[in-house]
Amino acid sequence: MDIGLYDLLVLAHVLFFVYWLGADLGVFYAARFSANPELLPQTRVVIADIMAFVDLFPRVSVPMIGATGASMAILSGKLQGDYRTLAVIWLVALVWVLAALIIYSRRKKTDNVQPMLTFDFVWRTLVLIGVTLTGILSLIGRGVTDDRSLSVKVLIYAGAIFLSLVLRWTFKPYRPALKRILEGGDNVENSLIMNNALSTAKPVILGLWFLTVAAAAVGLWQPF
Repeated sequence: MDIGLYDLLVLAHVLFFVYWLGADLGVFYAARFSANPELLPQTRVVIADIMAFVDLFPRVSVPMIGATGASMAILSGKLQGDYRTLAVIWLVALVWVLAALIIYSRRKKTDNVQPMLTFDFVWRTLVLIGVTLTGILSLIGRGVTDDRSLSVKVLIYAGAIFLSLVLRWTFKPYRPALKRILEGGDNVENSLIMNNALSTAKPVILGLWFLTVAAAAVGLWQPF
């Protein structure tokens, strides 16, 4: 059996999907234990560190799903583009991945990580705008593809990027509260902040899971 570039892209696309959905589930489950006021602060910090590592996989998977998916669409002729288009798409994705890796490496150094967090937010927002416009224009027949299922999948992907931005906002108080506990801050009060962040994030995470499954279903069944 001959295995070509397209086949390798399909494999990578599926693997990134698995890492995105599976790792998100693990992070959300572990977050409950890190927010548990009955556990020792040091134990909770270890759990949070494990969460940060596991969370790196969906952070990397999101841009790579977009890059592999767009590459497959171009190679199959469903999406207009050439090698220059592919180069731009992969550059955008790899910059996004690099930002995620830098943020992870600097996660315990607040002063050093803030500029990268800002950059990541701006980058995601720009990608979100580009992907959304691509999906909408294509859906109304003025974009880069006539495939309606692909257009819908692009819009679903845009929705997932949007929810990832919302999720960052909802989780923002989580780690600082844990840091205050480790430094001797009020355990009950800060644990409540962490649990409130989790409660707020829950519907966003469920929405993300729904969108990832919906994207997979549209890709497999081509209903439109």
